[in-house]
Amino acid sequence: MVSCLHIVGLGPGGLDQMTVGNFNLLQKARKIFLRTSAHPCVQELAEKGLLMESFDNYYHSACSFEEVYAKIVNRLEQELALETDIVYAVPGHPFVAEKTAALIYAQLSRQYRIIIHPALSFLDGIFAAVPFDPVEGLLVKNYDELKNAGISGREWLIIPQVYNKMIASEVKLDLMEIYPDDAEIMVAQSLGTGEQNLQRVLLYELDHQQFDHLSTVVIPPQQGVVSLLQLQEIMRILRSPEGCPWDREQTHESLIPYLIEESYEVIEAIENKDMDNLCEELGDLLLQVIFHIQVASEAATFRLEDVLQGLITKLIRRHPHVFGSGKAANASEVRKTWEQIKQEEKNDSPLQAKSCLIATTGLPALSLADRIQRQAAKLGFDWPDRQGPWRKVLEELQELEQALDRQEGIREELGDLLFSVVNLARFLQCDAEDVLRETVQKFRKRFGRMQELIAESGFQIEELSLEKMDKFWDIAKTEEKRGKVVTIRP
Repeated sequence: MVSCLHIVGLGPGGLDQMTVGNFNLLQKARKIFLRTSAHPCVQELAEKGLLMESFDNYYHSACSFEEVYAKIVNRLEQELALETDIVYAVPGHPFVAEKTAALIYAQLSRQYRIIIHPALSFLDGIFAAVPFDPVEGLLVKNYDELKNAGISGREWLIIPQVYNKMIASEVKLDLMEIYPDDAEIMVAQSLGTGEQNLQRVLLYELDHQQFDHLSTVVIPPQQGVVSLLQLQEIMRILRSPEGCPWDREQTHESLIPYLIEESYEVIEAIENKDMDNLCEELGDLLLQVIFHIQVASEAATFRLEDVLQGLITKLIRRHPHVFGSGKAANASEVRKTWEQIKQEEKNDSPLQAKSCLIATTGLPALSLADRIQRQAAKLGFDWPDRQGPWRKVLEELQELEQALDRQEGIREELGDLLFSVVNLARFLQCDAEDVLRETVQKFRKRFGRMQELIAESGFQIEELSLEKMDKFWDIAKTEEKRGKVVTIRP
């Protein structure tokens, strides 16, 4: 005969909160195990003559809750091997914020018969103390699961078993990353008992209260919550008839310059190692993404969920060494796998370009040239060594000179020269875009120093000839290379 484990809910409070069926079951049971004796009805049950064994000692000897739960499951499994029927009683409802019941069912249900005896949960006590309909939105999270919990601020958030001030402090810090510091929240104590208490406090004061194992934190829906949904809602309002006239007029095409500008401002912040500015610029770039999604959503083209789903699917598909059975020993192998999968996707796409050289035409010209050249090289169309692109640069330079002499074909020859320079940069293992950007930054810095030298020498830059400005330029260049300061006096 298969042994049976009855998992019984004790309810949220005293015996008056327990179901009659559960009470009768406990009275008839031969062996009763308690996850904890720290529950309002345990003393009342003991006074009625029930013999119970608690697992409180596991909490004192174990190093973590996971270890406690594992010990409880192992002990119950041992008992089931010896007894036909045993009872395991837990606070509240067995499957509401009760990890041990879920673990027991997952690990023992195939070998033994598990019967769940439901009960009132601590949530029922909250619904009585703070009347609201969970249909409005309800999220129940343990205190250690608040990070990345998908909190939008539109739902009621319930955090059970905030049993001391240290846990309350951790909860406060996690919540203050999402909610306003002065958000009004509630601390519920001893729900379902004669000592029930509900206290309203401000979030930043949370850890100033008293806590025990029957403490629950309740956060009503709030305005001003930091979430992607809030950003999406703000953009929806801006595009609405009651919103901003400029925002309403924008299209995918009209937003292109802003998308490009914000992307480059992110790059500049990275190059300057300005993390504060990078944070701001990433926000501006995210705004452009949300803006395009809102425009598409209004046209029923796609939604935020479609963008996220596509990205999630792509990341999983292109990382088989992480999410599948693939192998990748180093970054080089990862890039090779990524490109292979990407090419397979393009081959399967009905929108595949006729040319085998595929690149995003919206890339900066230098990056686009580099991308196309690398694709051609993979197909064997490439110089054997760097002497080839070097001679090509000299050849194109000469052809540009000839075009200038005859005043014909200048634009084309200049483009050929630039394309050849990018090819040479590739052979020198340099990114032409990065190299030119660094040179521009160097020019800006040197020009700024030249202006400072001119001003320190008592001159006005507008009054100087190119020859005189060039002297200050040389001084700025010398300072930069040698670290020396040279000053010219009028």
